[in-house]
Amino acid sequence: MIAFLVGSFIPMLVLGVPIAFCLVLMTIFVFIDIGDPRLFMQIPQRMFTGTENLLLLAIPFFIMAGEIMNRAGITEKLMTLSKSLVGWIRGGLAHTNIMASMFFAGITGSAVSDTVAVGGVMIPAMKENGYSEEFSAAVTASSSVIGPIIPPSIPMLLYASVMNVSIAGLFLGGMLPGILVALALMVTVYIIAVRNGYGERTPFVGFVRLLLAILHGVPALMLPALILGGILGGFFSPTQASAVAVMYGLVIGFIFYRSLKLSDIGPILAHTVKTTAMIMFLLACAKSFSWLVSYFNLVEYLAVLFVTITENKYVFLMLVNVLFLIVGMFLDMGFAIIVLGPLLAPIAYQYGVDPIHFGLITCMNLTIGLATPPLGLVLFAACGISNVSLARISWAILPFIVAEILVLLLITYVPFFTMYFPRLFGYA
Repeated sequence: MIAFLVGSFIPMLVLGVPIAFCLVLMTIFVFIDIGDPRLFMQIPQRMFTGTENLLLLAIPFFIMAGEIMNRAGITEKLMTLSKSLVGWIRGGLAHTNIMASMFFAGITGSAVSDTVAVGGVMIPAMKENGYSEEFSAAVTASSSVIGPIIPPSIPMLLYASVMNVSIAGLFLGGMLPGILVALALMVTVYIIAVRNGYGERTPFVGFVRLLLAILHGVPALMLPALILGGILGGFFSPTQASAVAVMYGLVIGFIFYRSLKLSDIGPILAHTVKTTAMIMFLLACAKSFSWLVSYFNLVEYLAVLFVTITENKYVFLMLVNVLFLIVGMFLDMGFAIIVLGPLLAPIAYQYGVDPIHFGLITCMNLTIGLATPPLGLVLFAACGISNVSLARISWAILPFIVAEILVLLLITYVPFFTMYFPRLFGYA
C-alpha cells in the first residue's frame, strides 16, 4: 500500500499537480483500486468534515489582523525601535533586521509576510551601508522563520486543529524558542560582521530616543500580549482572540497611527479570502488522505517500523528531525503538518514525548525548511526583493541555518525551553 501511495504521489508532484489535488487524487486512486464504491462516495463527506473545527475560524482573523497591521505601515516604527535597541552593536543593521523580524513575528505569524515587509526596507538599507547583497538577503530570510514560532502562529493553529492540542499551550511554548533563534542569529551575525568588516559600531542613541521609539512601537507590539493575555486570563477563546486582534488592528491603524485608509480594506479582505481559501482547501483535501491513513492503519505500521529501528526516545526524535528537515526542503509547511502530524505524533506520544513539545518540534523543523533550498518560500521572496540569485543566497544562508538547527536540537533534547511557560500556566 505504501509503495502504491508513493508511486502515485511522486509522479503527480513531478508533473506539477498542486499538492492539494495530489492528496485527493491519490485517495481516489486507492479506493478505485480497492473497488468498493461506498468508500469512494465518502470522500466528499470526509473533505467537508476536515474544515468543521471551530478553531479554524481563527485562521482568517489572524491573517486579516496581520495584513491590517502590515498595511498600517508599522514596519518603519518597528525598524526604528529595533535600531534603537540593537543598532549600536557591530553589524547593527543586520541585528536590527533580526530584531524587527522578531517584533513583526508577533503581529503576522507568517514567515513570507515578514520577509516581504522587513526585507523591503532592510535589504536596500543594508546594501547602501556596505553589507553584501547575499548577506543582506540571507539575514532577512533566516530571521523571518521566527514568524511561525512566536505567537500568534498560523502553523501552530493548523497543528492544534489537526492534532487537538491546546493552542494556548503551543503559543506559550513558542516564546522561548523564538527568542533563542533570534539570539543565535545575532551571534552568527556578529561573528560574520567582525570577520568581514560589516557595520562599524555606532554610538547608543540615548535613552530619550529609545523611549520615544518604544512609545511609538508599543501599540503595535501589544497585539501578541493582548492575544495571549486574553486567552490565558480566560477573557476569550483563541477564536475570539483572533477577532479581537482584527478589531485592535483597525483601532491602531485608523485611530492611533492614522495610516490606514478605507481604500485599504478591499485589498486586505481580498488577501485574507485568498489565503484562507488556499489553507481550507488544503485542509479539506488532506482530511481525505488522513482518512485513508487511518483506514489502512498506517500509523500502527509506522510505529512498529520505528520501534524496530530504535526504542530510544532521543534517537526517535533525531530521526523525526532529519525527516522533517528533508520534507521541509521540498514540501509546503501546511501540507507537512496536516499529513505528517497525524502519522508521527501518536508514535511520539508512545515514546513519552509531550504533545505540546512535539508540536513545537514539528513547527520549528518546518519553519527552518522555509529557508532551505531548493523550495524554501522565504528564499524566493528574499531573492525577489534583493535581486540575488538562489544559488548565492543559498550559500550565504548556510551559517544561519546551522545556528537554527543548533537551537532546534536544544529545544528537542531540553524540553524546558518549550514546556516552561505551558507548565507555568497549567497547560501541560
